[in-house]
Parts: sequence; structure tokens; C-alpha cells
Amino acid sequence: MTKARRLGVTTPVLYAVDPVTHTLTFEYVEGPSVKDIFLGFGLVGVDEERMTDIATQIGNAIGKLHDGGLVHGDLTTSNMLMRSAANQLVLIDFGLGFTSTLPEDKAVDLYVLERALLSMHSSCGNVMDQILAGYKKSSKQWSSTFNKLAQVRQRGRKRTMVG
Repeated sequence: MTKARRLGVTTPVLYAVDPVTHTLTFEYVEGPSVKDIFLGFGLVGVDEERMTDIATQIGNAIGKLHDGGLVHGDLTTSNMLMRSAANQLVLIDFGLGFTSTLPEDKAVDLYVLERALLSMHSSCGNVMDQILAGYKKSSKQWSSTFNKLAQVRQRGRKRTMVG
């Protein structure tokens, strides 16, 4: 998470590491998860403009991570918070994260998010397209990642059809 912060991605601040009790103490982020916001789309005042803003922030953050050689490993809307006071995206839970410069790894990261959005937030329409537009704006390496994403999608479809 420290490397993500250095890349300009907002994460909770790590306050303390206790090697004796094996605990980490992080900043408490006041605000809802993106999952809760997206589930409320069309029901509790979540409008298209807010959805577009959040999607753009998500794409921007992932683009910065990937250009910096970080793969989150578990990109779901449960691992994204919106800091209420600043309407700012905060990424959490880098437990499955790793370093990689391979377009394949970055594409799989995006594909995991896409599948999570399809299964959990199908009522949100083209939110993945908006995320990818934000990614494209913030990533210098977007083209190779998007090419790989198309291949990963094809493999995913075959896997879904076969088994």
C-alpha cells in the first residue's frame, strides 16, 4: 500500500506495525464502499453523474497502479471506499497484490473487476466502459493492457461455455 500511495493512489495511512502481535494499524476511512454506492444506483439518490465520477476515479487509480508496476489482485467494489468528506476513492485490501509489468497481469486485474461488476452491479449499465476510459486517460501503457484484456475476455468466455 505504501508503494500505491507513492504512485498517487489514495489508500489508508498505515500508522503502526506491531511485529509481536502481528497487527497493522490503519487510518479509519469514513465513508461507504463503492459496492454500497453502486447497489443504491437508481434507488437512493445515486445518479449518473456521481457514478461517472466514481468510475473515472477507479480507472484513474488502477491506471496509476499498473503503470507503477503494481497489480491489486482483488479489484472488487468491496475493496474500494469513498471518503465522504472529499468524495475521494480509497483503495483497500492489497493482500493479493503483487508487482508486475506484464500486460497479461494487468488485464487479468481489470477482468476480475469487470466480472465483479457484471455479477454484482448489472444495473449500473456501462460503468466498466467509464472505468476503462479513466484508465486510458491515466495510463501510458493502456494499449497493450487493453489488447491483452480482449484476449483474457475470450479465454473467460470459453471457460464459461465449457465448464
